[in-house]
Amino acid sequence: MADLLEPFAGGLAEIAADRLIRHFGGLGRALTASSEQLVQALEGDRRLAEAIVAARTLFEAGLREQISHAPVSPHALAFREYLRFAIGRSATECLHATYVTADWGYLADEQITQGASGAVDANLRRLLSRAFDVGAHGVILAHNHPSGSAEPSPDDIALTRRVGALMKSVDILLLDHLIVGGRDIVSM
Repeated sequence: MADLLEPFAGGLAEIAADRLIRHFGGLGRALTASSEQLVQALEGDRRLAEAIVAARTLFEAGLREQISHAPVSPHALAFREYLRFAIGRSATECLHATYVTADWGYLADEQITQGASGAVDANLRRLLSRAFDVGAHGVILAHNHPSGSAEPSPDDIALTRRVGALMKSVDILLLDHLIVGGRDIVSM
């Protein structure tokens, strides 16, 4: 990790890496931390925290650009890598939506809600409002399991059915609901 931080931290890279690993347990959790959490872990080094957030934002923008120039497929490697980066390492469950056209063209994507370490509550009003705003024909939902297991729970199945029925009632298709757990992604 020190080698990765060296361009941002210079001679303090080893110390910064040690602090991040001690605080977050590894690179994955550090990359999903907020700016304030990074400042705390880095013992007040706001400049380095902001540089890490900027690098993360730049990388995420590159991944988003890859998925926005082709039809979106829940099975495409680029889309799955984007989801792993966007929500896969979060310590809490996050519900993410990707909005697409009738021919699966990318319109927009965003995190809809963030829950606890073992559950997420869908903000259906926000989900539908955003789908209407961008003129979505379909939505691909994804959420992560911080436990590392990508197997759907009974609550995940119930949520998928509830969201699917609601969206169908307003002529928007729920195209898939993916669960990101560790390196695995399961399609519901």
